[in-house]
Amino acid sequence: MLDGIRVVLTAYTASFRVPHFVGYQLTLPVPPISTIYGLLAAAKGEWVAPDGVAWFAYRLEYEGQAFDVEAITQVERKKPDEAPQFADRNVLNRQFLVWPRLTLYLPADWADPFRRPRYQLLLGRTQDVATVETELVGAVGGHGAVWLHSLPIALSAEPYRRRLGNHIFGVVDARGRPVLVRADGWLVRDTEIGTVLPVWRQEWIRERTSSPGQ
Repeated sequence: MLDGIRVVLTAYTASFRVPHFVGYQLTLPVPPISTIYGLLAAAKGEWVAPDGVAWFAYRLEYEGQAFDVEAITQVERKKPDEAPQFADRNVLNRQFLVWPRLTLYLPADWADPFRRPRYQLLLGRTQDVATVETELVGAVGGHGAVWLHSLPIALSAEPYRRRLGNHIFGVVDARGRPVLVRADGWLVRDTEIGTVLPVWRQEWIRERTSSPGQ
């Protein structure tokens, strides 16, 4: 039995870039695990590494997808303590999600950070500003066409952030046809609304990150 909180973040738009595409930017239909750690860090006001949360689960729903043309200004700096300098400017096609709703399940001690987040919570880029609501819930073990991607698990807190681990994930689109599979110990069910989704445990993350304490 896992008791915790349900955190719901909503926004006008969201974008979770698909890696390795050049010339235009596609979005994943759900954020990678590394983005969840970023949200936890923004809420708490300090860097959150894999050791900073015992478990979490999440799901993202959205109303539709669209494309926009976005100007990207690139900056660079030769040393970490130098001010960034203009380097280049590109115009790209960017895909984004419309009316996203991210539902997070976390241990109960995360209630206060999300009730009074230290920094602005974003669902992707700086324009993807989210609102948040929290609620105590119970989540119990349960049973759970994926899109396979190699995605980052977590990032270091250094000025030039590096990946602490990468893994192949099966991305399930909430707007697609759901398929339940047996995965004892890896899926949880929200006891109030019946949603079944994967739970990411600290021990699993530790095994797949090179330096989980950073």
